[in-house]
Amino acid sequence: MKNFMKKLHSNGHSLIQNENTLSFVSFSEEEDKTYYYQYNGENLKEISKKEYVESKFGDKWDDISSQLEESNYSYIENIAKCWINEEGKRKLISLSEYYINTFGENWEDKYDINIIPHNIFSDVTNFMTCAIRNETICLLWPHNIILHFNEDDKLVQYILLETSDYYDTLYKICSDGQAVWGVSPTLNSVVKYKFPSFEIEKIYRYMPYEELPGKSEGISNEINVIYCENELTGLNYPEYISYIDEKLYICDMENKRIVTFNPNSGKIEQYISLNSKPFEFLKYKNQFVIQTDTGI
Repeated sequence: MKNFMKKLHSNGHSLIQNENTLSFVSFSEEEDKTYYYQYNGENLKEISKKEYVESKFGDKWDDISSQLEESNYSYIENIAKCWINEEGKRKLISLSEYYINTFGENWEDKYDINIIPHNIFSDVTNFMTCAIRNETICLLWPHNIILHFNEDDKLVQYILLETSDYYDTLYKICSDGQAVWGVSPTLNSVVKYKFPSFEIEKIYRYMPYEELPGKSEGISNEINVIYCENELTGLNYPEYISYIDEKLYICDMENKRIVTFNPNSGKIEQYISLNSKPFEFLKYKNQFVIQTDTGI
């Protein structure tokens, strides 16, 4: 079974850990086809894409998906917000304010633009979820869009996250019960968001000393740039972040390790060295599960 799973998942991603099952995706290059699987600790079975998506949300999926249908777009447009930088300060504005500020008063006459996709999942490569205070947070990747559902599974926020010089598109989010954390692989950054405002509270950006000249100027207080003596003192393409047993773990992909991350200092306290690049890391039935570039 282990060898079978390893073969299936050698080109896969998106592990989902529920109470009793482990679901994952496997892409076959030979067939140019994506398969979805579920494992209960003993048996492996193929499932549909719909079943896989449902496993991300559990019994919440019916309520959540119904709110994202085309008939509800007027409601989504009404609650959509965007984080912007204005005179060095972050500001959360409505979707209509965003268009007016960006394209002018009569933008509708000049542009055919909409940050809300016609089909909200049509061009989303992946969507990551986490739970905080009995509420569900969904990150649509690679669009940096946050969907926030309250404890009654009602969509209450649709937020286009701000990007900056210190982090690019976020790939994975998790919650420590108080805040939401994300990682940006391309700019070696870890971002902490306040909840429920999704305002940036802290950014840890890792860069080598040779990038130091000119970079320290204009860094605001919430940006903590950690300069690295070598690659192992920082992060190199952090792919995944998870909160397990009151600790934050990050897949430090290019350094081929899983690191324990101190959220107060941004320092790496411990790490597990691997022989391959880790993409995902979670706990399933008291065992750690690591998905790497060589399998699961």
